[in-house]
Amino acid sequence: MTEEFRGIEQRLERLKKSLTKLEPLREKNKDEFFQDDYLQDIVERNLEVAIQSCIDIANRIISLDGLEKPKDYYGAIIILGKENILPFDFAQKFAPIAGFRNILIHEYLDIDWDEVYNNLKNIEHFYQFIDYIQKWLTQRS
Repeated sequence: MTEEFRGIEQRLERLKKSLTKLEPLREKNKDEFFQDDYLQDIVERNLEVAIQSCIDIANRIISLDGLEKPKDYYGAIIILGKENILPFDFAQKFAPIAGFRNILIHEYLDIDWDEVYNNLKNIEHFYQFIDYIQKWLTQRS
């Protein structure tokens, strides 16, 4: 891959690394999750990194393609849908994860652990994101 795509590839690798850490934790039931502060910390941090990786990838693609600058992180994912880099219906379904990232980072005193657990159970959306971005990279090379 060319130098211009290196940052995207690096973030895809970091995203995959976070998902690898989260994958075995998906098997934990809700009681196990709520009773284990260390487990919660691992899930919270790796979700945060996974989400940030997706946002960074979206913003890099927007920059590379000279697309409309988004107002916020949610908008960055929606723009990828509008530009058919992601299927639009997927972008609409996935974009709220950007707001969840803000909660993890800025509202850490009021984290909704049910939402964290639900996002852990639904990490397949991140895998879909990876697939779409890898297809975009393939088309660009």
